[in-house]
Amino acid sequence: MKIIFDFETFLYKGIGSRIKNYRIKKLGVKQDKLVAKLKTDYYISVDTSRLSAIENGRPHKKKNPHLLTESQLEGFTELLNCEKKELIFGNHIDEEESVKIFLLAIIMNSEKDEEGKYIIPFMDFLFGKKNSPELRKSIKKKSSESKNKIVTLSENNEMYLRTISGLNKVKEMYPFFTNEKVYEKYQFLLGEPHSRIELISNLLIKLLMGDLEFANYYILRMSKVCEINESNDVVYSFLENKGMIGGTLIGDKNNFYIFANAFEKMWRRHKELFIEYFEGNLFNRIIKSDLKYKEIKNELFNDVITDTKFSNLIFSVLEKDRFSIETMDGHYLFYQHLLNRYVDKKIQNSIEQTY
Repeated sequence: MKIIFDFETFLYKGIGSRIKNYRIKKLGVKQDKLVAKLKTDYYISVDTSRLSAIENGRPHKKKNPHLLTESQLEGFTELLNCEKKELIFGNHIDEEESVKIFLLAIIMNSEKDEEGKYIIPFMDFLFGKKNSPELRKSIKKKSSESKNKIVTLSENNEMYLRTISGLNKVKEMYPFFTNEKVYEKYQFLLGEPHSRIELISNLLIKLLMGDLEFANYYILRMSKVCEINESNDVVYSFLENKGMIGGTLIGDKNNFYIFANAFEKMWRRHKELFIEYFEGNLFNRIIKSDLKYKEIKNELFNDVITDTKFSNLIFSVLEKDRFSIETMDGHYLFYQHLLNRYVDKKIQNSIEQTY
C-alpha cells in the first residue's frame, strides 16, 4: 500500500532516541546494565539486541510491530519518570518542532526530482562543512585563483575563518533549516506524493504569500516555468489547489533563503493555531484514552492532516492574512498578478473561490 507519510518511522525513531538519550545522559550505563535494571526493577524482559532495536526505532514485524508492547511502554514511562505522552511524542519543545516538520513535509508532499530523489527543503549544502578538509581545499583553490598568486598560510587561514563565520551567521539566521537532526527527522516522515495532500500543500504555500519577497519570487519563478512549458497549466492547477509546486519553488536553492524566510514568518504568525490543532487531534488524544498507543499509525496521521477541520483552519488563517497589515501587501501583489496575467472569467472565478 502506498505510504503518504511514514509517521510510524518518525514516531518510533523519536521514542527510541528518547530512551537512548536517557540511558546515556541520565543513567550513564551501557545497554546490558539497563537490560538488568529493566528486568529487576520494572519486570521488563528484553535482551541487549532487542533494546538496541528499540533505541534505534526498529520495530519487529512479527514479535513487536509497534516497537513497544503496552507493558514495555508503561515500564519505560516509569523508568524515564515521565508521562506516556512525553515518551511517545516528546516534550512541548519536541512537539513544536514536530509540527513545524509536519507543515514543511506537507508543503513538499514528498516530491521527487527527475532522478527519483526527494527534493529536500533544507540548507543541506551546509551540513558537515565546518572543519572539513574539503572546505579548506576549496578555499585554498579559490583564493589562489582569485589572487593569481601563491597564498600564504595565514591568508588562507584568515579566509577559512571568514567563511566559517559566514556559515555560522547563516545557521544563526536559519537554525531550523540548517539543523542536521531536524533534517534527519524530516526524512523519516517522507513517503510518496499523493493527491490527498495537494489541497493542504497549496493552501500552506498561499500562506507564504504574506511575505512580499516570496510573493514576488513566486511570480517570477512561475512566469519562467510557464514560459518554458509554453503553458499556464501549473498556475491554474495551483489556483485550484491541485498539483505540486514545492519542488519548483525551491529549484536549485539559489533563492532558498526566500522560501525559508517566508516559512519562518508564517510559522511565527500562526504556530499557536497549528500546535493547538495537532495537540487536540493527535498528541493529547493519548491522554484522553480515546486513542491507544498501538492505534497510532500512518493512517491516523494522514487522516489528521487531510481532515476538513485542518483545511478549514488554513482557509480561515489565509483569509485573516489577506487583510492583516503585516501580510496584506504580499497577498495583494499575488492576487493582482493573477488577475492581470491570467484573467478570464473562468480563472477569475477560480481565484475568488479558492483564494
